[in-house]
Amino acid sequence: MPSSSPVRNGGELAAAEGRGKSVGRLVGLMLLLRLAALCFAVAAAAFAATDGAALRLAPFRFLLAANAIVAVYSAFEAAAASWEAARGGTLLPEAMQLWFDFGHDQGFGYMALAAAAAAAATATCGGGTSGAERVQGDIAVGLGFAAFASVAAAAFVTGYRLACFLVTGSRSPASPPSSPY
Repeated sequence: MPSSSPVRNGGELAAAEGRGKSVGRLVGLMLLLRLAALCFAVAAAAFAATDGAALRLAPFRFLLAANAIVAVYSAFEAAAASWEAARGGTLLPEAMQLWFDFGHDQGFGYMALAAAAAAAATATCGGGTSGAERVQGDIAVGLGFAAFASVAAAAFVTGYRLACFLVTGSRSPASPPSSPY
């Protein structure tokens, strides 16, 4: 005897599958942004740490410290995004994880921006360095800005996920209503 399920159930199933694909894409994007922020922050910290002349200046020490903190945070968040991609759930309860991600992305992003801007202002004034040391400091500043850009993009995505949660009760975007025909 054939099953007599209404056509709309198939549409609901397709909508759920579509939601799963969009969630997978969003989690993949988050993982990519977290890994990019990690790479840029580690590289910026490494360039800043190996520039002895620049480390005599407070803005470059701030750049080193800020990017080291952003790197540790990004490593944790990359692990959390990997967990979410593999398991389909968040490490913390969903609401807490979304607010944690959004708030920390904002805070660490602005810290990375402030550090890169302070070091850039010092670098453009010369800061008592010249030649290869100045180039290395400039590279550290550029990588610091790239780390900020990655964290800022992640903050945009986590803000979107948080808005979806506040509107729909789920971190995934709502799927469009499906037609039974």
